[in-house]
Amino acid sequence: MEEGRNSLSNGYYISSLDIFQRIVALKPNLYEAWYLMALSKYHLEDYKGAYEDCEKALELQPYIADIYDLYGLICIHEEKYDKAADAYTKAIEINNDNREFWFNRAYSLYMKGCPKEALQQLSSVLKRWPDLSVAQALWNDIKLGKKPIKKNSQKSGSKYLRYSLPKNIPELLQWKEKAPKL
Repeated sequence: MEEGRNSLSNGYYISSLDIFQRIVALKPNLYEAWYLMALSKYHLEDYKGAYEDCEKALELQPYIADIYDLYGLICIHEEKYDKAADAYTKAIEINNDNREFWFNRAYSLYMKGCPKEALQQLSSVLKRWPDLSVAQALWNDIKLGKKPIKKNSQKSGSKYLRYSLPKNIPELLQWKEKAPKL
């Protein structure tokens, strides 16, 4: 597992994908391998494969916000904005202090055609994090009546969406290290 994490951290996505595929073949109930395999596929822009692997990771472990974050980003790439909003809602239930989760949920609501709900979310985000300029920019555009531009009509990625995945691999098992020893 460590070798796969190192490969992923160093940008060797094909190598990490191969390692995690072997791990899930041997231990199919290891959620972290499914998540890291999904992350490898995400970086390789295999969003369909990453989507399926994230679903498996969530089936095995539905209590880790980083998995919902990745799932939400994949859903945004695949224009499944309902599922993205749901994923970020669950991520927020787990980690209420992550402004990226809050913004990405508002963005998903905007993209699925719910500007009123997106404005409500953005207002809450801006009260809590007034320095989040991307939230202010999206709030202004919605107030001006600008409509979302779907991927099919865009030349590049969204000017708003902040990918909250860190460059380094999130350590999914930190909670185990912090748990008291019995």
